[in-house]
Amino acid sequence: MTPLPRPSAATTLLAALVLLLAPGVSAAPVGDPLPGLPDGVDYDPAIPTPEEVLGWTPGTWHVRPEQITRYFEALAAASDRVRLEVYGHTHEQRPLLLATISTPENLARVEELRAAHVDAARSGERADDAPLVVWMGYSVHGNEPSGANASLVVAYHLAAARDPALEETLSRTVVLMDPVINPDGLGRFAHWANTYKGKQLVAEGWHKEHTEAWPYGRTNHYWFDLNRDWLLLTHPESRGRIAAYHRWKPHLLTDHHEMGTNRTFFFQPGVPSRQNPRTPAANLELTRALAGHHAAALDAAGELYYSEEGFDDFYYGKGSTYPDVQGSVGVLFEQASSRGHLQENAWGPLAFPDTIANQVRTSFSSLFGADALRDRFLALRSDATRTALDEAAADDVAAWVFGVPRDRARVDALADLLRRHDIAVHALARAVEVDGVRYEPGEAYVVPVRQPQYRLLSSLFETRTAFEDDTFYDVSTWVMPMAFGLDHGGVPRASFDAGLLGERVTDEPRAAGAIDVDRPDGVVAYAFEWHGLHAPRALARLHAADVTCQVATRPFTGVTVNGAHGFDEGTVVVPVGAQDMEPAALHALLAGVAADDGLHVRALSTGLTPGGLDLGSPDMEPLSAPRPVLLVGSGVSSYDAGEVWHELDVRWGQPVAMIDAEDFGRLDLDDVTHVLLVGGGEQLDDDELDDLRDWVRGGGVLVASGDAAHWAGRAVLRIEGGSGGGRSGRRDSDPEAPGPGPDDDVATADTEDDGEEPPRSPAYADYEADRAKTLVSGTIFETRLDLTHPLAWGFVRDRLPVFRTGTRTLDRSDDPYADALVYTDAPRLSGYANDENIERIAGTTAATASRLGRGTVVRIVDDVLFRGYWRGASKVYANALYFGGAVKSTRRVGEDASSGAEEAAGH
Repeated sequence: MTPLPRPSAATTLLAALVLLLAPGVSAAPVGDPLPGLPDGVDYDPAIPTPEEVLGWTPGTWHVRPEQITRYFEALAAASDRVRLEVYGHTHEQRPLLLATISTPENLARVEELRAAHVDAARSGERADDAPLVVWMGYSVHGNEPSGANASLVVAYHLAAARDPALEETLSRTVVLMDPVINPDGLGRFAHWANTYKGKQLVAEGWHKEHTEAWPYGRTNHYWFDLNRDWLLLTHPESRGRIAAYHRWKPHLLTDHHEMGTNRTFFFQPGVPSRQNPRTPAANLELTRALAGHHAAALDAAGELYYSEEGFDDFYYGKGSTYPDVQGSVGVLFEQASSRGHLQENAWGPLAFPDTIANQVRTSFSSLFGADALRDRFLALRSDATRTALDEAAADDVAAWVFGVPRDRARVDALADLLRRHDIAVHALARAVEVDGVRYEPGEAYVVPVRQPQYRLLSSLFETRTAFEDDTFYDVSTWVMPMAFGLDHGGVPRASFDAGLLGERVTDEPRAAGAIDVDRPDGVVAYAFEWHGLHAPRALARLHAADVTCQVATRPFTGVTVNGAHGFDEGTVVVPVGAQDMEPAALHALLAGVAADDGLHVRALSTGLTPGGLDLGSPDMEPLSAPRPVLLVGSGVSSYDAGEVWHELDVRWGQPVAMIDAEDFGRLDLDDVTHVLLVGGGEQLDDDELDDLRDWVRGGGVLVASGDAAHWAGRAVLRIEGGSGGGRSGRRDSDPEAPGPGPDDDVATADTEDDGEEPPRSPAYADYEADRAKTLVSGTIFETRLDLTHPLAWGFVRDRLPVFRTGTRTLDRSDDPYADALVYTDAPRLSGYANDENIERIAGTTAATASRLGRGTVVRIVDDVLFRGYWRGASKVYANALYFGGAVKSTRRVGEDASSGAEEAAGH
């Protein structure tokens, strides 16, 4: 391989001068000025400017995703420095672009360069002759548009500039540009901002242009924050991006954002004490060195900025932190937002082109700064792999094993997630017992720790309850086996042998489904148990085909073609004689369901069972297809609503209607069977609330989660007292603001006057840190399940980890049979929570179901669908939807039956 030229001192100085001498808004090569470009550069006239393709200069209007695509296609067609590929598609089927920019000579052998670089990264060798790989990513939040708009200017300069310093830098560098990470959100916001733009710009913050409507453009199609999805890979945007990331393993990744209007400009490092301890110290040192280049560029332009405060580098699921644990450097940029075309802030009018200019400047300072620090970036990359392998060899744990019986699909889902992060995962070759749990081949996987991704792997499996700093910009823990509801344990080095390692997982594993018989002859019913991850999807598919189904509310033993088999509560039974379709068609449908959803569908030869319920028992509850409506709109967390929408629509194939909470009075409740609330109940007036209660009494099911669970207890069930402490929801109102939000309640304690001198008042400067200590902003807690309760059907363990983001609690029900999930006495499993909050949460209710007339009110205090990856607890929500109507009226034994007359009526 031909060695790449080394940067000369003169080249490094020239590159720095190009940046330092750049004025606030420089002259563009043609037409109106392009924000942030350096002066004195000659441009190739054969390369189209953004204005020549779009008809206007970036900053004049907000660019739409399809216009970005059009410009990058034009650039790739005209410039021999640019190649363009599509690495995936969004939910709305917009293309996700990756532009590869370098010299023509490098692009001619780009695959050779990529392969050599990746091989060196995985082996830990120092690759001095390989190019530096710089990934530039823009606008993961769609309503932070200066990044995506800046990508047009940066790409034009890299493609068209006839600049010796740039050309020499590109000869040693491959730039990977992701011009808009979240096209769906950007499209939503661009439409809003452009719709309310006039020829005369209006700068008042209350102007319609600056007051974007719900659900806002920050999120993707399903209202998820894609900047929290780098680890979780819930969405196609993230899965495509991470595949491209590991195909290249860049040395530097830039992540261009916006923050509140009354800010300046931020670049990393973040708060040093809040860096994840798994991140090597050299990463922070190199990030600081690079920060000097950003400071020089912004100083030259007369721009204000700050660093090492406000933001942190703890959660590895963000774009600027994900690379830090993998031998790369991630850098977050936050530009004060104009949230439109012009808006007043504390320093005067903030114009959209000015916000673009700073993103352009720091894109160039990243490129030239990385080139100037090339030796340190190369050393970080190779040292990270070698030291990770050394640390793994010294770890007391030699491998992690994870699995669970009776739900191979859920185990496969975690194995696939790890595989996508370039973590080596193997099938378990033989049975092993770890910490008293036995893991069987075919039900478990094993992950050796000695691999280049040791640090990332460790962060996904380790539990952590002690922290240097008690303030978290995002969550404090993310133990993946707990999120998936799986057993897991570390195999001690002393007892590990390589014979545990079966075949490595290289493709997405798919749980094999089966149906007992080839033909429907002699079959009176089919049955599948509710343990499988995709069981809700299977039931929704049967409902869509108008198949009559019922659920076993108690265990039974059925006679299958292969002999007697015991079935748990929650088993779905499909009686052949109750169907309108022919037996052969029903068999074919169920065979497809079994194959697609990884289920074992068993054929029953008689309705008379040797134990438990007969198939015609009154306790075989008929299941009607649900017709749910989800309350959305102003006053409702779009994150929480999006999680419900995504789970039902994408994961289960369950249609769900949506209506704005403020329009609830227009809804004909006779058209729906379930009302789903994550918030918005407070917007119902007295008449609407009476209608809702009457509808529940008539047989409707209300599912209220998060803050809505507390509202439903007060307003619908009219339970006095109840929850104390802070909000259970997330700080969605100002996602950019680090630390506790203004609405978070802070726990206080009364003190008695014992004659001693009162304690000194705390220092004003300590307020934020002291406040943060009272919060639960992303912690895993343990609940105990009543496996006989409809909300817990399908679980095989009576302990379930749940994710908690607040301190509010539900008191234990007066009816001891109503509470399906209760926090254990020592509930904190992993993450930060102070002793007072742990004690407050211990023993309280996590999920409960109460009868009201002929209907049911389900209250779930936590977010069991958190960010779409908390797969282990998602079945609680599925059970509320599909089995909520099967909850029977109960009360404390010995209680006067007349006191529960309303709840028992009609059931």
